[in-house]
Amino acid sequence: MLHVRFEERRGALVVTPLAPRLDAAVAPELRDAVCPSVAGRRLVVVSLAHVRSADASGLAALVAIQQAMAPGGELRIANAGPRVQALLSATRLDELFPADREPAEGAP
Repeated sequence: MLHVRFEERRGALVVTPLAPRLDAAVAPELRDAVCPSVAGRRLVVVSLAHVRSADASGLAALVAIQQAMAPGGELRIANAGPRVQALLSATRLDELFPADREPAEGAP
């Protein structure tokens, strides 16, 4: 079972999946846990502080989360490790999901 932490910070909903991987095994749970909470939101930050790797299913979950937000809403990524950042860059999703420059609280 995937655990996700939600917190409000400076007008943004910060979502932190507490999993080492965003892959086919957890992506549907992430999508189902987060999408209802982001409906109508203009700014969401997904902190990947605990995530070490991701695959296409994990990226699809991030896209689904953005699509559940208010039109014109912005989903930012914080604390992406090198492997996840490389995947975001290779798929050009780093252009869709800007990096949130401030580290999330509690990041390792």
